[in-house]
Amino acid sequence: MGAFLQPGERILWQGRPLRHRLFRRADLFLVPVSLLWFGVVLFWAARVPVLFVVWGVPALLAGLYIFAGRFVVRVVTSRRTRYTLTSARLVVQGGFTGERCTIVYLKSLPPPVISVREDGTGSLAFGEFPTVSDAFEEACRRRPGFFFFTRRIEGWRLWANEPGKTPVLWDIADVRRIRDVVAHAQSRGGA
Repeated sequence: MGAFLQPGERILWQGRPLRHRLFRRADLFLVPVSLLWFGVVLFWAARVPVLFVVWGVPALLAGLYIFAGRFVVRVVTSRRTRYTLTSARLVVQGGFTGERCTIVYLKSLPPPVISVREDGTGSLAFGEFPTVSDAFEEACRRRPGFFFFTRRIEGWRLWANEPGKTPVLWDIADVRRIRDVVAHAQSRGGA
């Protein structure tokens, strides 16, 4: 991380998720939807076998990912995630290969909020924790384009590991202290 530091910037905290939870609150909605998806695809496959090969197999594969694959992706990415909080930025390294790096300036983030367990561990988000609706809101954004091609897919985040664009520090130790460190760094202007 030292190579990423800007002049005058210092590391305030480094950590990683302590737990690798399969289920999150949004899964209360996503699991039934994925079961419904499977049911519709299988019902359709029995009725229209020729079209199933063309359209049904990709839909079935998408359904498999929605139902089970995303949980595997969530555990793998969680095990490869590393958090670094500096005096000016939050760096989240991870992704499926462990090579993705997200850097966000603290001054551009809303105030931190936390979810705490009895043992003091918990998760930290900025502004609020992402919800399923965040994934739908981020799916399409208006962009200037040629003629009627003005809608561009920003990234379908509904089935992604993170439904929102704002980083969340999932399942970290001493989450109250980390929230205070973030808030203090933000009050100093992220410098």
